[in-house]
Amino acid sequence: MHRILLTTPTKNARYTRIEIILSGEKYQASMFTKTQVFHKNFDLCEVDSFVESFFGAEFLQYTAWDGKREHSARYTKKGKVLRSSKVSETKPPELMAGTFNKQKSHIIKEGEHIPVLVDMGVFSKNYKVLMHDKFRQINRFIELIDDETKGINRPINIIDFGCGKSYLTFLVYHYFTQVRKLSVNICGLDLNEHVIETCTTAVQKYGYKSLFFKLGDIGNQTAPPLEQWGTADSFNIVISLHACDTATDHALYNAIRWEADLICAVPCCQHELRKQMKPRKLGIFSDYGIIEERIAALATDAIRAKLLEHAGYRTQIIEFTAMEHTAKNLMIRARRTVRGNPLALETVRELMDEFSFRPALVELLEKHCKPL
Repeated sequence: MHRILLTTPTKNARYTRIEIILSGEKYQASMFTKTQVFHKNFDLCEVDSFVESFFGAEFLQYTAWDGKREHSARYTKKGKVLRSSKVSETKPPELMAGTFNKQKSHIIKEGEHIPVLVDMGVFSKNYKVLMHDKFRQINRFIELIDDETKGINRPINIIDFGCGKSYLTFLVYHYFTQVRKLSVNICGLDLNEHVIETCTTAVQKYGYKSLFFKLGDIGNQTAPPLEQWGTADSFNIVISLHACDTATDHALYNAIRWEADLICAVPCCQHELRKQMKPRKLGIFSDYGIIEERIAALATDAIRAKLLEHAGYRTQIIEFTAMEHTAKNLMIRARRTVRGNPLALETVRELMDEFSFRPALVELLEKHCKPL
């Protein structure tokens, strides 16, 4: 089958519909809720068991196309299954091979000559995507940067705090130099010496100019680790992808004090506020461990976003990746506007007072700037 639809959800269904599309030797299922869509890739041999797990249990209607005929099945109110098959009158557009990897949906496209991604295993030797989740993730990140840098033709300076293996760093470099044709200086900073050595070797191997990697701690930076930072007519960006716990706070603090024009931070684990959480009136949020954990994580990012507004940034919290890939799927994106939001600080104080919070970013801003 090239395309399968599961519709007519039951009362207990987790999704409103499921669409499965064949691409090459893989299937992708798109599982829709009222507000989101989740994806799952699997082999050809797994499609039958996947459909069987939903049809009858969560969906009452099944429709599939094999390229020539349309096959359908549905459960009646009495629990009987009625099946039918007919010649398909129209060819669904989804029957095209490779539909779920549509090129037009990506800024960085499959097949582009980006040899460093071959070394990292994202692309095969003939530049076909091997790591689809990673490919979508880094493209989504670049799309969110692209939204805030359209129309900017100045030199770009970027610091990537906690760069790790640097899938993202290399793609951002490729985007600005090859797609946007702009002058760019990027520094990736990480505590892992082996990671820095590996990334530096890749830079030298492929002759990437103005891309550097340095060994360093986010929390111990007294000055920007990029010499070109803040030069005249430049546009300065801080990136922080999955920096653990309060490392994200240090990245945001450095971005604020170095007056970054754009901040894109995707937090990872957020344990700090859960340890402090002592609700005054809303004790219900501490009665269940998983609820307490999620409230603390959401409060952490809400406080960070509001403190950025107070510091003079137009701030958004955006879904970065689908929940099936990671529970830590929110990006804090902030564009510097200079004028702060005085009301933002009031909401932070109210939240801190209710739950007895004292976040690291508050401590950093008060210690090195002024009382909040």
